[in-house]
Amino acid sequence: MSGTWDATILSANAAGTGESFAVDAVANGEKFDVVANVRIGRNLMQFVDRCELFVSIRNLSRSTTLASQHQRYELTPQKFALNEAFRVQFASGWTAGEGDVLEVLATFKVTSGINYDYSMTRGAPFIVTGPGPTAAAPASG
Repeated sequence: MSGTWDATILSANAAGTGESFAVDAVANGEKFDVVANVRIGRNLMQFVDRCELFVSIRNLSRSTTLASQHQRYELTPQKFALNEAFRVQFASGWTAGEGDVLEVLATFKVTSGINYDYSMTRGAPFIVTGPGPTAAAPASG
């Protein structure tokens, strides 16, 4: 459990576009969102300037990074803890193999003056459905 001076990313999962719930599969090349649930403690929230979310999609089957994004959000100090769901959209056009297993890796950074606090999490793995990229046919000679 995070304290009143902490910033914590509680979860980050792949979700359907505009949806809030985690998915267990995404169609190959289709757009999807990552929903990151974060909490900033009451004391830290009184002095915040901004927060940043770094999100990477790892292809566990191929040990590669499929896509990554970095988003920055300005924050207004308040006397209450912040519990927020931030959404990062990943566009269509990416490719993976059918049956590949993907994973969300997310880092959350909160800046307060010259001070900062980091937190990270991994999302539940999800599967790529549908056909993957096709290999070029060998040339006949």
